[in-house]
Amino acid sequence: MKRYTYFKYAWHLIIFLAATAYINFQISFTTLDLVNTVTASSLDGFIPLAIRLGILLAITIPLRLIYSFLKGRFIKNTLLRMKTEYVNKVFSKNINEFNKENNAKYISAITNDFNIIEQDFLNGVLKVIESIVNFLTGVIIIIVISPIILGVGVIVIIINLLISRIMVKPVKKQNQERSTLLGEYASFTKEVLSAFNIIKTNDLEAKVSATFKKQSNKVQTKQYQIDRLMSFVFAINNINFGFTIFALMITVSYLAIQDIVSIASVVVIIQNTFNIIGPIAELSEALPKIMTSTALFEKIDASLKNEVEYQETVSFKGLKDKIEFKSVSFGYEQDLVLQDISLVFEKGKKYLVVGPSGGGKSTILRLLRKYFNPTKGEILVDGVSLKDIKKVDYFNKIANIEQQVFLFEDTLKNNLTLYKSYSDKEVLDAIKKAGLSDFLKSHPEGLDYKIVDNGKNVSGGEKSRIAIARGLLNKA
Repeated sequence: MKRYTYFKYAWHLIIFLAATAYINFQISFTTLDLVNTVTASSLDGFIPLAIRLGILLAITIPLRLIYSFLKGRFIKNTLLRMKTEYVNKVFSKNINEFNKENNAKYISAITNDFNIIEQDFLNGVLKVIESIVNFLTGVIIIIVISPIILGVGVIVIIINLLISRIMVKPVKKQNQERSTLLGEYASFTKEVLSAFNIIKTNDLEAKVSATFKKQSNKVQTKQYQIDRLMSFVFAINNINFGFTIFALMITVSYLAIQDIVSIASVVVIIQNTFNIIGPIAELSEALPKIMTSTALFEKIDASLKNEVEYQETVSFKGLKDKIEFKSVSFGYEQDLVLQDISLVFEKGKKYLVVGPSGGGKSTILRLLRKYFNPTKGEILVDGVSLKDIKKVDYFNKIANIEQQVFLFEDTLKNNLTLYKSYSDKEVLDAIKKAGLSDFLKSHPEGLDYKIVDNGKNVSGGEKSRIAIARGLLNKA
């Protein structure tokens, strides 16, 4: 997912940072000239320099405001691209592989992991860019005035990079563990809310509350451990920062006493010391976050990979003759459900599949729906292996009504048409054939009747009829 961060679109941010750096460069040397004028007790050049300095300082205000606006827009657009690409890739997963997983981990990724990526990675990288520009500006100014000061800054960089390097591994490990815990936490919360009726009617509130407290404690403890570790890193960096400021002040004072630099140069050097030390401190804070957040990219990418990749090459226009199971075997994990099954379903005929619970009836339907591929044998559609037929073509030509029908929180019409374009005549005809006419008449809103929360205001039979109407509309 990291490749979708699109930092190549951040060029406008670089331009505004460079413009701000140039203005800061001008401010420093205007300040130098101004202080030299004051120490020389010359008022001739004082007013023009003071006006110039005021104008330069005023220019920095709109530059910083525009940069803040562009930065916010860049982060918003980048996150939008990343999340959209993530959802697209989730829907590229094989149905059987997705169904094996707990989908709460995808919810956790969109809510928790991407939030961390925004705070630690995107903001961190931009902070690094800002720090580098500010650091280079300060370095150039100080080199022009006195290169000796630069040595102290180099020492600080080396020390802080070493600290960041040392602290990356433990923080990265903790972030990975936190992400896993948050996924489990989201899964548990989703399960509890889904089982609300069972919990209430079976007096399970106390047990659920105790388990929820235990799960919450794990998440908060892990967060506390990360915060404690990061506090240690920041404390070390702040101590290093303090000693660096002290060393620079001593060095600058000594150079002034030795008449190596002027008083005006001391003022400008002190002013730009913070342009060097500040960015170093920011780098020390941002780099560990950036490096540790890469673990989330790895985790997200791993969750999007299909275990089985197969190139489908055959288009499908519709059934012409028959669907044939040839010596098909299939099992879930280690449990064999179908073994060496041979069946033929001819076009235009009706079939009733009868058998005990766990006998493989639903499995046959799932194989027909192309949710799974047979472990052995093959399924042929008009003589073509179903495995080779493109899913998008096949799914458009087949419909089934399952025990659990999913309904969107939307109008009755959109739940019937599934957001495809049909004429009112086609929709009403499907409603009539599916036995939904009385349901439609019972609601004054008609097709605009709002279905809520996966059909809580719709009966089980009406859900099935809506699914039947979907198949009739799609002419599957």
